[in-house]
Amino acid sequence: MKGQQMKIGSIIRSIILIIMTFVFAFLAAIQLMKIQIVNGDHYKSQTEKFLEGNQSIAAARGQIADSQGNVLVSNKSVYKLIVQKAFFPSEQENEIIARVISILEKNNEEWNDSVPISKEEPFTFLSDVPEDKLDKFKQNIKLNVDATEDNCIKAMAERYEIDTEKYDRRTVRLIAGVRYEMVQKDFSSDNRFVFSDEISIDTVLDIKEIGFVLQGVEISQEPERVYLRGDLAPHVLGTIGAISEDEYQATLDADGNTIYTRSDVIGKTGIEYGLETTLKGTEGTRTIVRSTKGEVVSDTITDPVKPGNSIKLTIDPDLQEDLQEMLINHINWLHWYNDPTRGNECDSGAIVVLNAKTGAVLGMASYPTYNLIEYQKDPLGVANGKDGMSMFNLATMGLFRPGSAFKSLNATAGLCEGFIDRNTPGICNHVYTYYDDYQPTCLGWHYGYDVTEALRVSCNIFFYDLARRMGIDTLASYAEKFGYGTDLGLEIESAKGQMTTPLNYETSTEQPWDVGQVLQAGIGQSATQVTPLNLAVQAITLANNGKRLKPFLVDSVWNYDFTEMISKTEPTVVETIDDKGTNAFEIVREGMIKVGSTCTWPVGYQSTLDYLPYDVALKTGTAQEDGIGKNYSSTVVGYYPAHDPQIAFGIILGKGEWSRYLVRNIIDSYFYDCYQPDMDEEGNVISPWKRWTETDKTPIR
Repeated sequence: MKGQQMKIGSIIRSIILIIMTFVFAFLAAIQLMKIQIVNGDHYKSQTEKFLEGNQSIAAARGQIADSQGNVLVSNKSVYKLIVQKAFFPSEQENEIIARVISILEKNNEEWNDSVPISKEEPFTFLSDVPEDKLDKFKQNIKLNVDATEDNCIKAMAERYEIDTEKYDRRTVRLIAGVRYEMVQKDFSSDNRFVFSDEISIDTVLDIKEIGFVLQGVEISQEPERVYLRGDLAPHVLGTIGAISEDEYQATLDADGNTIYTRSDVIGKTGIEYGLETTLKGTEGTRTIVRSTKGEVVSDTITDPVKPGNSIKLTIDPDLQEDLQEMLINHINWLHWYNDPTRGNECDSGAIVVLNAKTGAVLGMASYPTYNLIEYQKDPLGVANGKDGMSMFNLATMGLFRPGSAFKSLNATAGLCEGFIDRNTPGICNHVYTYYDDYQPTCLGWHYGYDVTEALRVSCNIFFYDLARRMGIDTLASYAEKFGYGTDLGLEIESAKGQMTTPLNYETSTEQPWDVGQVLQAGIGQSATQVTPLNLAVQAITLANNGKRLKPFLVDSVWNYDFTEMISKTEPTVVETIDDKGTNAFEIVREGMIKVGSTCTWPVGYQSTLDYLPYDVALKTGTAQEDGIGKNYSSTVVGYYPAHDPQIAFGIILGKGEWSRYLVRNIIDSYFYDCYQPDMDEEGNVISPWKRWTETDKTPIR
């Protein structure tokens, strides 16, 4: 009986265990179903990987204003047509590109396409593309350099999987051009593609109308440079342009990082180039998160845009405008006067005016010149203007021999070093006879004169002999103190120039050095080359009794809207020349004042500097440029007033003459606000200079 009870208990326990097993299994099944069906999306999202990409958002470049606060360069808002990789379906990209091109063509818009093949049949390579760039293009699409136009288009069609049965040959070429450009611009999830840099509102509306089929194509409202005065100081303001591959590579740090993208613009010349890091804003960041299937999970702005800092220049707009006008008027007059011995072939010129107390650039005019507004519309056409010289900043980059303007430097060196003093006599018999085998000449015969008179009459013999006695090393060391052959520290591109030395001479001319070059160096010839800025710096050093100030164009840096000043440029003395108690600078000043008194008009004996309230200190020069005595450049260094200098200036006219007559124009403009060329009743310039009389003496501002 007891055994039977134990057997029944065992059966019951087994039944209970089985029931519990089924219950647990059922509950487990329910939980599994809940995981798979009810919360399946949640758990799937926890295990799925996401791709995150960052794209930059363009920031406005800082503005540029003149010394009076007038904004010369600013920004406007434009519509750009862009493509976002995150939204761009790979299986439809050619079709979308074709649709977009159709809209752009209908509205006469331009788009980015650097393929060097014409867009119309018969297809030909573009004639203005250099051979090396054409070869590079062919290499990029994996073809040999002897590939034809048709070879290139066929290769691109295959490379970019363009359906040549669906599209005609012209459309294939256009689609291929955009696809090629995308590759060159590194189109990716981290780098958008700018299809068109600026589109009209009509195109904006057309794109938006069919936006549902143009996946990945967006309209972006962004800042673009605008010029309020395209004609004022264009060489100073400078240009911007699309960043080149070389420029992009140069921005990479040691880890391969950069704040630029291949779609960026960058300063190319002038202040835009020299102050690139100041003007460039901090771009914002757009973060796009996608699933592994390419679906966009989120699209957010993670870093805000910060515009660049703005710049206030030292340029006086009224003086700058007058400098540009007087330079053009003078050159045009030389052409009209048409004297083959007096500058009728003048083809270039520049004037630099500095604040003698600080080194600030008050004006900087260069001819030939250009207009930034016109350049923005037609960069290639403007760049090719005036034989390709329009955009060349002659004021800071043009190299010329200084000629006799150098004699003021030679005299200073000789006085400081004790080779001459105030009363050292000079005798000029027209020919320098110290060497038997080399006897250069002077333009005249001069007797019984000192260094101040030697400066006034510009006697070659006096300065030949002084240079010989000092030697080229001493002369060159003083030229360096005056800034020859050194980086002057200006914020924009500037040539250093050079002083004649044996090494510089032999490198420049490929001729052996000889003692005659020491003599020629003493009068600003031989291998000596300077810019108009060099001459202005020479003038400011003389004006300040040997203190060479650093020239500068940036008065101050501000926040974008000019409401808060960030920094201001202070005057900097970069060199001090010790006159060693010789009173050298005062003696040279006296000589330069005498030069000013002899600046008579082309016809008559009246000085161009008569009826001014103060003396003018200057030294002129006529430098041979072509080596055969045909073409000369006319130069000036000077400052005013002579005994309390406020401005210092340098002038060069390439193949020109009578640059000294521009001095009165500069003074009239800056001090008295009355640059007045002689004009006829119809307003035409008949003479670039106003001939003052005592009754119409220049009014003092």
